[in-house]
Amino acid sequence: MRLADAALALYALVCLAALTWPGLALVGGAAEPLVLGLPRSLAWHVGWVALSFVALALYHRATRGEHEDP
Repeated sequence: MRLADAALALYALVCLAALTWPGLALVGGAAEPLVLGLPRSLAWHVGWVALSFVALALYHRATRGEHEDP
């Protein structure tokens, strides 16, 4: 397994932990205070989706040219 694959797998596990019980317990279910007009728990999920996009874009850049179509 290459470094980029291992880093993406590690990020996926961190993302899973952040969006389920261990990480979501940190932000709680309170509707106040608002973050950019969103309840804090929804802003937490939106932020992780945005970070996932960045992580996948970096992974694509790191592995570009290694996968060729037959």
